[in-house]
Amino acid sequence: MKNIVLLLLLSVVVWQGKAQEHAWAFGFYGDVQLESPDYQGAFGVQGKYDFAKRSALQAQVYGRNGYVAVGTDYLLSLLDKTQRNFNVFIGGGLSQDFYRYNELMVDQEQVSPEKRENFTILNGQAGVSYYMPAVNLSLYTGYKLKYHFEWEEVQPNYLMFGMRYHLW
Repeated sequence: MKNIVLLLLLSVVVWQGKAQEHAWAFGFYGDVQLESPDYQGAFGVQGKYDFAKRSALQAQVYGRNGYVAVGTDYLLSLLDKTQRNFNVFIGGGLSQDFYRYNELMVDQEQVSPEKRENFTILNGQAGVSYYMPAVNLSLYTGYKLKYHFEWEEVQPNYLMFGMRYHLW
């Protein structure tokens, strides 16, 4: 995981020298799994750096009670961001998900000691965004699916949403 973070940081430094437009944005991120009624949603903060007309890197930290995820994604805009405020994007990335929970043993009616686990997840996403230049704010929503490496399982049907404030 340390090598991936180092590689992404180095890539940003290299791309920054070639960037046509430096656009940093920070804001709110959330996702909800549509299939599972007991999924409570996960919410957090996100940062994004547009290093070319159609390319961006984003990083987010989000979670809920007993769960925290840290991830980074590459986004490709299908429309030129300098020409229109509406955009369509696709992307992919990795996240590290951290869980903390107590298992309830029903037959023994006791709670086990707290367990801590973490997993690496591959994320794929597609969505739409709209930038409001008068207030430097963009809103976005999209579909996300997650591939769990350890369980070799696809977890589809996540609705992601958020807003970002563009600083410079």
